[in-house]
Amino acid sequence: MVKDLKKILETLEVHEATQERIKTIQLAENASMQDTLKALSVLTESVQGIAVGSKGSIECLNDKINIIKDFVIKQAEEATSLKLRIIKIEDKLNE
Repeated sequence: MVKDLKKILETLEVHEATQERIKTIQLAENASMQDTLKALSVLTESVQGIAVGSKGSIECLNDKINIIKDFVIKQAEEATSLKLRIIKIEDKLNE
């Protein structure tokens, strides 16, 4: 009977130790989860900041592309106008 009681006490002690370990693991997991959530929050804010910055950069590049496009079109129009003038002058010279 004493052996049975000792065995029961040992089992209870092992069970209590196991429960303490489980509690410690759960606390560690909760802390890790909180750290993970904080890290995700910081990451989300960083990505939002990058997106805003990227949008501004894209708009700026788009404006510059439009300026270059307008310049190229103007140059092409001037070149075409000069070619037409040269053709007219050549025609007058050939008459």
